[in-house]
Amino acid sequence: AAVTMASEEAAVTMASAAAAITTTTFDAAWLWSNCPSGIHPDSGQRTRTPGQFPGWRIASATILDAESALLSDSANNSMSSSGGVPLVLPIPPPPLGSAHPILGNNLFRGVVPQSSHSSSSSSSVEQQKLLRIVWDATANDGSSSIGDDNDAADHYPSRSYFDVRWLQQWQCDELALEKRRRGSEVTTAIAIPNINKYDTDSGLFEVDYNDIVAALEESRDEPRRSRNRDCGLFTLLRSIFTDGASLVTNVPCIDDSGPSVSPVEVIGTAIGGGRLSHGALYGDIFHVKSIPSAHNIAYTSHDLAPHQDLAYYESPPGIQLLHCVAVSPTLVGGESVLIDCMAAAERLRHLAPDYFRTLATCPATFVKQRDGACMTYQRPHIVLKEDADSDCIDREIVSVNWSPPFEGPVCIGQDRVRSYYKAYAAFEYLVDNLLSMQPPPDHLLSREEIHRFGSYAHENTWERQLWPGQMLVFNNRRMLHGRRGFADDKEGVSQRRRDGGNEQQEGEQREQDEAETKPIRHLVGAYTNIDDTLCRYRVLLQELGEPSAASIPNVGNGTTNSVP
Repeated sequence: AAVTMASEEAAVTMASAAAAITTTTFDAAWLWSNCPSGIHPDSGQRTRTPGQFPGWRIASATILDAESALLSDSANNSMSSSGGVPLVLPIPPPPLGSAHPILGNNLFRGVVPQSSHSSSSSSSVEQQKLLRIVWDATANDGSSSIGDDNDAADHYPSRSYFDVRWLQQWQCDELALEKRRRGSEVTTAIAIPNINKYDTDSGLFEVDYNDIVAALEESRDEPRRSRNRDCGLFTLLRSIFTDGASLVTNVPCIDDSGPSVSPVEVIGTAIGGGRLSHGALYGDIFHVKSIPSAHNIAYTSHDLAPHQDLAYYESPPGIQLLHCVAVSPTLVGGESVLIDCMAAAERLRHLAPDYFRTLATCPATFVKQRDGACMTYQRPHIVLKEDADSDCIDREIVSVNWSPPFEGPVCIGQDRVRSYYKAYAAFEYLVDNLLSMQPPPDHLLSREEIHRFGSYAHENTWERQLWPGQMLVFNNRRMLHGRRGFADDKEGVSQRRRDGGNEQQEGEQREQDEAETKPIRHLVGAYTNIDDTLCRYRVLLQELGEPSAASIPNVGNGTTNSVP
C-alpha cells in the first residue's frame, strides 16, 4: 500500500495493488473523527464527534508495519499530556465488518480474529499494515487552531494510526459503493423460486426442528460450542436472510401430547433475541383459522392477496413464523404463497421506470381501524437509499411496503391519482398471479403491459400446501405472503366413499368425524423484530469469523446492508 497527500493537507489518498479498488481518498476530518484514540476501548462509543473537528491538517502520512509502529511509539503510548487522551494503536486489528477501528478490550469477545481468514500471517503484528497520520495543529497564521481555553493540541494525540485493511473496508468512493451495492441489492436472480439450489420437495431450504432445539441446548451448556455453519439455528437464519424464507420440518404438534411451549415461541425467541414481537393486536402467538365475524380477512376462507403483515406500524414485523398444526382431509385449496417484493421492485425499475418512480415518490396510506385498534402510517411503496441526488431512481432499493387489504385513501394531488393507480396496477400484476390476464377493455394497463407484468408473477411465485409438522419462516419485510381460498369438500369425500365400497368406509368415516370437530386449516403464528433477529444473525457471523453484513442481501428494513 502507498499513500499520497491531497491538496492543502486536507485529505489522504491511499492506493493498494492488492485491493480490488485501487485508490480511495479519506478527508482529514473523517480520519480525525474515526481515530482509534477517539473510541472508548470497552464500550466502542465515540468520544469525538464530527462537529468537534479542530481543523487540523495532515503533516505527513506513512504506511508502516505494526511492529515498527509499536517500536517508534512505545514511549509515547500514554497520555499525550496531563489529562489528555492516550494514543491508541489498532493492534491487534479490528475484526472483519467492524465499524470500530479497534479491537478494544471487551467489544468482540469470542469473535474470530482477522488472522484466522488467511493461511499466511498477513494479520500478525509482523505483517499488519498501519497508516500513520501526523497532525499539524497550527492554523495558517502559525497560531494554534483552537483558542488557549480549549487547546486541542494539548488534549488530543498528535498522531493517529489506522489498520489499513479496516480503511479499505470503509472505502466510500463511487466504485466501492457500487461494488457493495451489487452484493446487497435483492434481484430476481436470488429470488425464490429462481435459486434452484435445494433438492427439497418444497424448493426452500429445510431445517429439522430437532436440530434447532439441539443447537439451543448445546449453546446453553457451552455458549460457543454450537456456533458453527452446520448448526440448526445458524442455517435457519442464513436461509431466512439469504433467500427470504425457510421451511422447518418435523415440528411437534401442540395438543395434549405435544410440548408445553408452542414451537413458534421456541423458534421465535431463539432467533429474535429472546422474545417475540408485535403482540398488541393479535397476541404474541396467534391462530390463523376461519372463524365467524372475523376482524381480519386472514381469519376467513377467502383468497388472501400477497401482502406484508402490519404495514401500518412504524416498524412492521421482521420475521413471521407460521406453524401448520391441522389440515382437514377434506380441504380443497388453502395453498400458501410467497413472492419476493424487493426483487419485483427491482424488475419494475427495469420494465417501467416511470411506474417505479411514481411508487417511490407517492406516499401510500396503511391503516388498521376497528374496535380496539386505530393505526395509520404513510410511506411510499418503494423506498430508495438516501442520496444527494434525490431525483435519481437508480439508487439501492432498501424497502418495499405492500399490503392491499390494509390500505386507506391515498393522499396525493388529484392530478397524480391516475398515474399512481397505473403504477399500482403494474406492481400488483408483478406480485399477484391470481389476477386475470384478460382484464376489461378500458383497464388502466395495456394488454401488453398486463402480459409482461403478469408473466413475472407466474414465473416467480412460490406456492405450496403446508402440512402438519411444517413451519414456514420468512422475512415479512422482503417476502409478500398470501393464501389461496379454501373450502371443505365433504361432498367429494362422500362420493369417494360411495365409489370405493365398504373397504374404506370405516376409516374415512373416522377422518370425517374428526374433521368436523377441528378447523379445516389451522396455522399458529408469531413475529420477531427485524433488528433483533438480524443482530442475532450478525453476531453468529462474527463469531464464525465472517463479515457481519457483506454476505447479507438487504432485508427490507429501510437501510442498506452495503456496509463492511
